[in-house]
Amino acid sequence: MKNLDEQIAAALRGSAVGDELAAEPNLAEELIIAFRGRNHWTNLLAVLFSVGGLGVAIWSGLHFYEAEAVREQLLWGGVCLFMILFISFMKVWFWMEMHSNRVLREVKRVELLLLQHLDRGDA
Repeated sequence: MKNLDEQIAAALRGSAVGDELAAEPNLAEELIIAFRGRNHWTNLLAVLFSVGGLGVAIWSGLHFYEAEAVREQLLWGGVCLFMILFISFMKVWFWMEMHSNRVLREVKRVELLLLQHLDRGDA
């Protein structure tokens, strides 16, 4: 599979669009790309909900340790656990969005290669 990736990258080099698609973005660039796509509002909301969920998890965790009755501890512990799970699900969803962007970028590479081969008459 790595050999195929290298062949695609080599074939894409030389044109302006090909050079842009041939470069592999690092994690920070992929994060920025996620906020530039068509789902940028949902990605922004996911990050905001995650930060808000972290605040609620910390707040409920502090109340958990301050509670004197077992019932209150179970309540605050349940809220904290729920928020930690919520944050985890939001992170998984966000990583899946970044992965779908990566897959779309690979599909665009293959489409560009096919167009280049059709233009040259190699097909």
